[in-house]
Amino acid sequence: MASLRNRILIGRFNKGDVHALQEIYDLYKTDMMTLATGLLFDKTQAEDVLHEVFAKLIRLQGRMRIRSTLRGYLLRAVANEARTINGTRTRKDRARIDERGDSPRNVDPPEHAAALAEERHRLERSLRELPYDQREVVLLRHHGQARFKAIAEHQGVSMSAVQARYRRGLKKLRSLLGADL
Repeated sequence: MASLRNRILIGRFNKGDVHALQEIYDLYKTDMMTLATGLLFDKTQAEDVLHEVFAKLIRLQGRMRIRSTLRGYLLRAVANEARTINGTRTRKDRARIDERGDSPRNVDPPEHAAALAEERHRLERSLRELPYDQREVVLLRHHGQARFKAIAEHQGVSMSAVQARYRRGLKKLRSLLGADL
């Protein structure tokens, strides 16, 4: 069902229907933003990533050919943009962000806010400890539900390299988070 809906949305978008782009945004913005903030740890830069992905979609209008799911395509596009930003971020910027501990701020019910904030902070600190390529694989696999083959194509490496990055990333997260993983 979702696949048919995605094909219809892509078809409408390719025919110039601006409402289709809005529907795509509404359907996937939360997933895309979550992945971008998980990769960059900066809400402003994550928003920039979403802006850039949708700007590229507009430029592709009429020519969009997706071989996987629309969601998978969009999440890989987010990962590509985040990788670009991560590669251009200066050491000074990284140190400033690390010192401030910037992270997305979500509004939770008061009774859960403290516990959720602590869990989120621990997970963010642990994810920061992973090399970017491992963090990207772990987040694409778990959040993006991407298959190893798709991640390998996305990163331009072998599937065994992706699986090794995934195993090493999870092992490190387990050691940092203990039983909480």
